[in-house]
Amino acid sequence: MRTTRASPTTHGKTRMRSAGRAQHHSRAALFAVLAGLHALSFAWSPFGGSKTEFEEVPLTPAEWSQVQVKAGWATGYPDDLLFEVASQLPGPMACHGVIIQLTSGKKIDKGFNPRLYVPAGSTKQVGVRGVTKGQMKDFNLACGCWKKPKDTRCGNPARQ
Repeated sequence: MRTTRASPTTHGKTRMRSAGRAQHHSRAALFAVLAGLHALSFAWSPFGGSKTEFEEVPLTPAEWSQVQVKAGWATGYPDDLLFEVASQLPGPMACHGVIIQLTSGKKIDKGFNPRLYVPAGSTKQVGVRGVTKGQMKDFNLACGCWKKPKDTRCGNPARQ
């Protein structure tokens, strides 16, 4: 009876296959963990984790009449445009950013990160860099509030 021994080359390939399988299994496990965390992140909600009937909608002209906005530059900071938003809406509002019309005719879109959240009956401030004093001609804030379908008043999703 003749016995054959695996050559060192064949033996090395077997080890490499085993190492490759182990690496594949660890990658699969990592992928499963990341997929699970990704699914959990979609389930999280800042309003308690439950589904809400509310959806965020842009403010109407009537709602804008209940919001006061001031804009200007702080002393000593000619490149930092500041906004102060005071809301008398019955529910909270959020501003995503601002479109600034410059005296040159150019428009600049600046996003707020994080968004400017203004609770009902309160005042909040936000600033954007890169708008030099004297360059701004006009601005428009992009803001919204939360409403239930077929409801005309802003509401508070946290208080369903």
